[in-house]
Amino acid sequence: MIQKALFAALTVSAIALPAFAANSGLAVGEAVTPFHPAHITGPNKGTTACPPCTYGNRPQVQVWVNGDSLENVAKIAGVLNKTAASNKEFKGFVIFLTSDKPATEKAIVEANKKLGYDAIAMATLAPGDSAVKNYKVNVASEVKNTVFVYKDKKVTAKFVNLEANEKGLGQLNEAIAKITN
Repeated sequence: MIQKALFAALTVSAIALPAFAANSGLAVGEAVTPFHPAHITGPNKGTTACPPCTYGNRPQVQVWVNGDSLENVAKIAGVLNKTAASNKEFKGFVIFLTSDKPATEKAIVEANKKLGYDAIAMATLAPGDSAVKNYKVNVASEVKNTVFVYKDKKVTAKFVNLEANEKGLGQLNEAIAKITN
């Protein structure tokens, strides 16, 4: 039930050709910029603290969710939460793009009660927010997530439609290890 509610709340309707699905997000080497998501859980709960401004040059990961399944997001978030719990320098953010903020917030709170991912932030942002354009996030329905791994405010790795399977999570862990070692 939580998965259905979260999926419904996070679905952003847009049409794009599958060929454009991989074209989402800042390129490796580009700089992350300020933005202010509404933090629903985590260290900045109840604020609109800017991740790159608040945590500066620390190693960070932002996962921009655009209608991805709760199961996939939960596994990705689990990697971030485990890393953040064991490495206080590392910061993780899961940003849900949504036009239905109240329903999404409710689904995030319910999911986090079950998952207990309090070492990372889960936040919302409207699909029309200028940060979506600044981060070059493609909101086409084929793009379920865009993941930025960065340190010193420079993107070191990017994943589009990251699948939370052994291969995908392995790649994410490798990218995180490069910025945290």
